[in-house]
Amino acid sequence: MLFRAIVLAGTLLMAATLNAAEFQENEHYEVLDGPVTTTPEVVEYFSLYCIACYRFEPIAKELASAFPQAFKKSHTSGLSPKPDMGSQMTQAYSLALMLDKEKAISDAIFEQQFGQRQSVDSLDKIKAIFSQAGISAEQFERGFNSFSVRARARQMDKDARDKNITGTPTLIVNGKYKILINGFRNSDDLSGDLKSVIQQLMSQSS
Repeated sequence: MLFRAIVLAGTLLMAATLNAAEFQENEHYEVLDGPVTTTPEVVEYFSLYCIACYRFEPIAKELASAFPQAFKKSHTSGLSPKPDMGSQMTQAYSLALMLDKEKAISDAIFEQQFGQRQSVDSLDKIKAIFSQAGISAEQFERGFNSFSVRARARQMDKDARDKNITGTPTLIVNGKYKILINGFRNSDDLSGDLKSVIQQLMSQSS
């Protein structure tokens, strides 16, 4: 009985080792030059103008549920239907975070953009979505132009530049590991595989 238990434990350990070995540097992730964060962190760099991000959203929500303390999102300004709308959307997203309305606002913008195919291509249209979420025009204008919201938006843009974010969605773990989504193109369970590689990368940098 003891022998069988030892064999079983060894088999499980070997399976776990093989499982971890499936995720390889430069195939499933790359190592960035920056320092490791002091606390566990998974950041999704995304844009509300990005259809791939819209399609990725169900998985992003699963990752947020799996890593509730670590998972966060950072809006990027690179995509824009009109000049400056990318940066204005980042500023609006910063306001949504400040007002604790991020989920409602993001879901509404994604739905209008890609579900209804009605481009949110002006500040007035963004303001209307905030209004539907219970934020008055006065609250929106005051918050949108506030120093703290603009500073938060600038920090998101700086972070995207520092991490060399060239496409969305991009996942970075502990500020050090950039997950290469193309490395999972043949995955039968993308959500499960992303959870596993995130856990592996967190343990590597702990």
